[in-house]
Amino acid sequence: MPTFNSESLEPLFYPTSIALAGITVDNPQHWTRTFLDSLLEFQFEGPLYLVNPRGGEIKGIKVYQRFDDIPQNVDYVISTVPAKAAPGLIEECSHKGVKAVHFCTAGFRETGEDEGVRLEAQLADLSRRTGIRIIGPNCMGIYCPGSRISFNRDFPKESGPVGFISQSGGNTGGLIHRVMSRGVRFSKAISYGNACDLNESDFLEYLADDPETTIIGLYIEGVKDGKRFRRALEKAAEEKIVVLLKGGITEGGARAAASHTGSLAGSDVIWDSLCKHLGIIQVYSLEEFSDVLVTLRFMRALRGRRVALVGGGGGSSVLIADEFERKGLRVPPLPQEMRDRIRAFTPIAGNILRNPIDYSQNMTEPEKLLKTIHIIFQWEGIDFLILFLDLAWVPLSVMDLVYKIVDGMLAERGAASKPIAIVVQLDISPEQVEKVYSFVQKCASSSLPVYYSFDSAANAINLVLTHNEKRSGSRFSSGSATGKG
Repeated sequence: MPTFNSESLEPLFYPTSIALAGITVDNPQHWTRTFLDSLLEFQFEGPLYLVNPRGGEIKGIKVYQRFDDIPQNVDYVISTVPAKAAPGLIEECSHKGVKAVHFCTAGFRETGEDEGVRLEAQLADLSRRTGIRIIGPNCMGIYCPGSRISFNRDFPKESGPVGFISQSGGNTGGLIHRVMSRGVRFSKAISYGNACDLNESDFLEYLADDPETTIIGLYIEGVKDGKRFRRALEKAAEEKIVVLLKGGITEGGARAAASHTGSLAGSDVIWDSLCKHLGIIQVYSLEEFSDVLVTLRFMRALRGRRVALVGGGGGSSVLIADEFERKGLRVPPLPQEMRDRIRAFTPIAGNILRNPIDYSQNMTEPEKLLKTIHIIFQWEGIDFLILFLDLAWVPLSVMDLVYKIVDGMLAERGAASKPIAIVVQLDISPEQVEKVYSFVQKCASSSLPVYYSFDSAANAINLVLTHNEKRSGSRFSSGSATGKG
């Protein structure tokens, strides 16, 4: 099998030209148009060559009937040809200087059928003989905003420090869509499917050396070479922060993985032990994955586990405190001296000043709330602060007051060097959706982490703190260590 070092994988992420093989000519809504639409939306700068035996034109771009008709060599090919035509395409590509082919098409080993297994083995053999690297089959390929490559026109065009390797195209898109409104951006994301040639270890080794990537996320169903993967994972964990979601750890999940990408799943106990040994953050859902990425990106300088919780109602404050302490975080009582200072300008009725601090009756009085937050930020007994906002109770006419609170909190964060986060209540009516979305975007533009429940915030912060503590070899009890953002 040809081997690439990290530099030689660059043409996959930064090709000078791309050909789309198998694109449908006469149906603009056909799924094969996805890649062209995305590349045009992202304004890929290199030549785009379209190939279909019918020829013609799509959006002003000539469609070549054969690869041999393309006048120049091609770096990278995105293929949507049927599975049976895939081996022949590799042969054609070998005449045009192609370095890599991404096969989106399904119908290979994942079917469990002899013909699909044979076709995939034939692709692997052709890769060895021609030196052309293969991504897939049965995958969505590469998203690299820095080179203006995407398989979804709605993905963010801005780059960020998160690299994501996923055996599933759906989970690749699912994670990106979950975190994009909350401000997380990606250096590269790779959906690699059945991995008949390039696999999880190749991409892990690449991202470990990639200067644009500081956080590596993994969705894995199975691995090709366990020993190599462990070495790659160990190296990556030494260089970067690694977050891993393992699919197929239950009997039912293993069956689903076998039919999805033809992968053999491993024991949950084995993966759990591996993650603990190598200092990897292990998550168990895309939602948890999203919350951890938001925490890693925006909860900078997490120094300890002591939190001030502000803004919940009386009953919810009890449950919130329980939730945070169950996750191993601490909710210390507000000192009497600070309570007295806050009471000097705060009505006693409807407000509880203990921690959690129930300030729900005065959320439309930003000056008082910000004065309270300022006092709390001066308290050495906490390491970070979380504000709860139930926007369903905030009329659109006073949303500017809420934004004033956010701006004030950002100023406090800068002055006190303590992380802050916001939990937004999502039990809202349809007409409230736009208001909440605009608020979340406001927070994201200021690198302010947003969570959608106290449970998710507590869980993600605990996971990141636990990772930081193991990495530093201390329990952070002195407040002297810092997390990596």
